[in-house]
Amino acid sequence: MYRQLAVITSLLVFCTAMNVFAQGSPNWQQRVHYKMDVTLLADNHKMTGTQWLTYTNNSPDTLQTVFYHLYFNAFQPSSMMAERNRNLPDPDGRVVPRIWNLSDDEIGYHHVLSLTQNGVRLSHDVNDTVMQVELNEPVPPGTSTTIKMKFQSQVPLQTRRNGRDSNEGVDFSMSQWYPKIAAYDERGWHADPYVGREFYAPFGTFEVSIKAPANFVLGGTGVVQNPDVVGHGYQTDDAIKMSYSAADSLTWMFKAENVHDFAWVADTEYIHEKIQGEDGVTYHLLYLPDVAQSWSNMSQQVPQLIQSLGRMVGTYPYPQFTVAQAGDGGMEYPMVNFITGRRSPMSLLGVTAHEAAHEWFYAVLGSNEADYSWMDEGFTQYISTRAMNDVLGRPAPSFGGALQGIVTVQKLGLSERLNTPSDWFETNLGYGVAAYSGGLMVADMLGHVMSDEVRDEWLKEYFRRYKFKHPNPYDVEKVAEDVSGLRLDWFFEQLTNTTRQLDYGVGSIASFRGDNGWTSTIGLERKNQMVMPVDVRLVHRDGTESYATVPLGIMQGHKPVADGWTVGKPWNWTFTEYNLIVESTSPVVAAEVDPFHRTPDFN
Repeated sequence: MYRQLAVITSLLVFCTAMNVFAQGSPNWQQRVHYKMDVTLLADNHKMTGTQWLTYTNNSPDTLQTVFYHLYFNAFQPSSMMAERNRNLPDPDGRVVPRIWNLSDDEIGYHHVLSLTQNGVRLSHDVNDTVMQVELNEPVPPGTSTTIKMKFQSQVPLQTRRNGRDSNEGVDFSMSQWYPKIAAYDERGWHADPYVGREFYAPFGTFEVSIKAPANFVLGGTGVVQNPDVVGHGYQTDDAIKMSYSAADSLTWMFKAENVHDFAWVADTEYIHEKIQGEDGVTYHLLYLPDVAQSWSNMSQQVPQLIQSLGRMVGTYPYPQFTVAQAGDGGMEYPMVNFITGRRSPMSLLGVTAHEAAHEWFYAVLGSNEADYSWMDEGFTQYISTRAMNDVLGRPAPSFGGALQGIVTVQKLGLSERLNTPSDWFETNLGYGVAAYSGGLMVADMLGHVMSDEVRDEWLKEYFRRYKFKHPNPYDVEKVAEDVSGLRLDWFFEQLTNTTRQLDYGVGSIASFRGDNGWTSTIGLERKNQMVMPVDVRLVHRDGTESYATVPLGIMQGHKPVADGWTVGKPWNWTFTEYNLIVESTSPVVAAEVDPFHRTPDFN
C-alpha cells in the first residue's frame, strides 16, 4: 500500500508540474524602472550608488517580500561560486584557481547602506548573492512601489564575465554590477544564487548616470543621452574636438527601454568607432589600440551580421548596438556585447556572430535561461552559424558535426536533459553540450521534421509572437505546431526531457517485378528508444537515386517534400520494425537512412 501511495503521489506531482508547464507563458509579466546614479572610484576599484527602483506588480499575487541579486558577492574565496567549482569534476578554468586566491582588495562585494520604501526603512537579509527584503507595504496586483537603495561596491579582479583589469588589460567590464531585483513569474520568485551560469530578469526601463574620470571612454546598454557633453566619439558633430583630463570627471547618462539588464565598459585607451547603419541602427566598436588591425573589418561585418540575423528572425528592435573588447571570452547583454579582442579575424567574426545573435533570444525574447539554457544558447548557436556563413558568402552550413558531438557525449555516459537547470548540471561538459549543441539540435531537427522552409517560418513567428514576453519551452512547441500543422509534443518531450538515444538502420531489401514496374520493400529498424521520422536515400540498379520520408503516426501528418519523393505510410512508434514500400522502374539495391545527417544517429 505504501508503495502504491508513493507511486500515486509521484504521478500527481509530475502531472501538476506538467500542467503548470503546459500552460505556456502567462499573459502578464512584471515591469521595472531603474534610475541609478553611480560614481566610479577608479583608483581604488570601488563604486558608490543610489538606486530608485519602481516595481510594477502585474501578477495576480500580492507581494510582501522581494529578492535582489548581489552578483559581486560571488567573487570571494568562500562564496557559493567558489565552492561549486571545488566540487565540479571539470571546473571552469576562467574561475579557478583565481577565485580561491582573491585578496581582500581583489574580491567583489555589494554593501547595502540603506533601503527604504516610501521613506520607511526596510529590513533585509543577505545570503551569499541573494538579498531578501521584507516590504513595509505589500504590493497588490496592478500596483507599483518604489524602493530606494544606497549601496557601495568593490569591483572584483576580473574572474568571470565582469570585473576590473581583464587579462587583455581592459580597465572595467561592468556586467552584473548593481543590486538587481529577481524575476517573478507564474512559478514565483527566481532568486537563484549566482554560481556562474545563466540569468533571468523582468523587462523595463533603465536610466543610468555614471560619474567617472574624464579620461575614461564608456559604452554600454542604451543610448547616451548627453553625447555632446561626454564626447569621446559620441558627439553629434564629429568636427567638435574635445580634450579631457584625468583630474576632471564626466557624468555619462544612458537610457534603455524594453531591456532586462544594463551593462557597461570603461577604459582610458579605448578606440571608439561609430558607424551609422543603413538599417537605422547606430553601431559602436570599442577596442584597445593593439588589436586595431585585427578589428579592421568589424565596422563592415557587425552591421552585416545584425542585418542578416534580422532577415532570418526579425528586425533588430533597438536603436544601437555596441561590441566592446571586455570580459573573458564572449558575453551578451542588451545592446552591448563583451568579447576578448586578441583573436584571428575568423575567430573574432565567430564570437561576434554568436554574441550578436543573443540579442534576439537572450535580450529580446528573454526566456528563463537559468532553467532552459538551450532556448538561448542553442538557438543562438544555430542562427549565428547561418549568419556567419551568410556574411562570408558561404553556402548554408551543415550541423552534422554538432549532432555527432552529442552522440560522443552520449557514448561517454555524460549527457543530461536539456531542461536541467543550468546551475544543476553535473559537469561543465554536460552543460555545454546540452545548452549549445542540444538547443542547436532542436532547431536543426525541426527542419528535418517539418522541412527547412517551415522551420524558418517558425523562427520568425516565434520571435514575432513572443518578443519581450519571456517564452517557455511550451511556447516554442506551440508555435512550431501552429506553423507546421503537425503534432510535435513527442519531439520536444524526447529532445528536452529525456536522454534517449536515436539509432535507425536498414535491415533488408527485397524487390519483385510486377506488371507496372518494380516494387521494393526496404526493411527499416529502430534500434534504440528515441523515435523520429526517417529520411531514406534509395539507390536503384540502373544507377539512379531517389528519396523517401517515413513520418511517425503520432505526427498526424508529414512534412512537405520535393517532387519525386516517396512518402511512406506512418510508422507507429511502438513498432521497432517497418517496411517501406517503393514503386519504381528499377529495383532498389541499396538504402541509407538519414542521408543528409540531420539526426544524432548513434551509429
